[in-house]
Amino acid sequence: MTPEDTAPASAIDETPVPPDPQTPAAVSEDTANVAEGSEAAQPATGEAPAPKVPVERPTGPIPTKPEPKFFTLLADVAQRLQGLELDTRVLAESVPDLAMAAAKLSQHAQEFSAQLTTALEAKVSADLAEKAAALAAKIKAAEEAALARAEAKAQALAEKEAEKARILAEKEAARAQALAEKEAEKARILAEKEAEKEAAAAAKAQAQQEIEAMRAAAAALKAAQIAEKEAAKRAAEEAKARELAEKEAAKAAALAEKMALLAAREKAAEEAAAAKALALAEKEAEKARVLAEKEAARLAKEQADAEKAAAKEAARLAKEQADAEKAAAKEAARLAKEQADAEKAAAKAQAEAEKEAVRLAKVQADAEKAAVKEAERLAREQAAAEKAAAKAQAEAEREAAKEAAAAAKAQAEAEKEAVRAAAAAIKAKEQAEREAAKAAQEAERQKSEQSANEAKARREAALAKARAEEEARMNARRAAAMAQLAAEKEALKTEKQGKKA
Repeated sequence: MTPEDTAPASAIDETPVPPDPQTPAAVSEDTANVAEGSEAAQPATGEAPAPKVPVERPTGPIPTKPEPKFFTLLADVAQRLQGLELDTRVLAESVPDLAMAAAKLSQHAQEFSAQLTTALEAKVSADLAEKAAALAAKIKAAEEAALARAEAKAQALAEKEAEKARILAEKEAARAQALAEKEAEKARILAEKEAEKEAAAAAKAQAQQEIEAMRAAAAALKAAQIAEKEAAKRAAEEAKARELAEKEAAKAAALAEKMALLAAREKAAEEAAAAKALALAEKEAEKARVLAEKEAARLAKEQADAEKAAAKEAARLAKEQADAEKAAAKEAARLAKEQADAEKAAAKAQAEAEKEAVRLAKVQADAEKAAVKEAERLAREQAAAEKAAAKAQAEAEREAAKEAAAAAKAQAEAEKEAVRAAAAAIKAKEQAEREAAKAAQEAERQKSEQSANEAKARREAALAKARAEEEARMNARRAAAMAQLAAEKEALKTEKQGKKA
């Protein structure tokens, strides 16, 4: 991994201190130039070159800003790792491992560059979103403050008007109460007179109810006679049901005999099918052997085709690797350009935010003016409401007089309805007694029907149980026959394998 991969995240986020005159990459370039110059300056005497003195590198993390220059340097290091010449400079057995390590380092550098670019773009977007959210919150707070001030003024004005209306309503309620008491006294006197008339009518209704009771007694006697006839009819139906049950039992016995005969026939058919299946299995085994030989030849051919395809795929992968390296270089340049564009966009967004702040200040001033106008409108509406309240009070007085007269009339009507309800209650009581007697008869009849239905259900359950047991026995026989056939097939297969061995 590169030093940038292992460095802590704070090394990038924190404000960097002034770095050394040379970065690690620059030191590496200087070292390579010095090495090339020393090789060029050596005489062609065939002597071994002098050992290279390693250049001292700074230890520990070096604070670095993620600027376009850093991304360019990172891409250059990745390319140099991919083109690192090792054949004549290290032992031959170390070349594959070092080349693989260089390729991994190059890939890590490219991946880290892409990840860092994405993180920087996300940070810019987050900063812009945070500024926009703060601006929107400020606007909302200003609007809410203006609305709260307007609502407070309107609330105070409404409370004053409500207090005035309450006092006026209390005076009007006291006046209406006195008037209502006078009207109630008049209505009581009138109701007493009406009650006397209703008492006479009630006595007449009582005589009529007694006549209706006599008629109801006659109807009850007739209903009892009808109930006796219904009981005789139910007894005849029960006898018929018992006879039908006996017939059903005889049919079930005949059905059981037929099922036993059918099971015997099925067993014979299964034995014939087993013999036929044995012959078919031998024929299928021969076909399977021929198909296995053909399949072996086909697999050999496919193996040869697969080896050719693998060679072609290796060549294609080598070409794709070269194309990927070129694309990585182009992508590094594109990311540097996008970084510059992002910085321009951030500056533009800052300017837009300042313009938006000015616009919001203007909107706030307009909102305050609107709040003043709204307060004036509420004052006008309050005056109109007072006029409407005075008009409503006069109308309420007229309505109160009408309601008092209507209350007196309603009280008289209620007394009449009370007398009528008493008569209806007596009649309903008698009707309830008749309904209770009828319900008792109906319950007795339902009890008899329930007993008959339970007997029928028990008979049907016994028949279903017999059928289920017979079906289970037939299924067991079929399963045993199939298991025997499978065992014979397996034995035959084992015998053939033993003969082949």
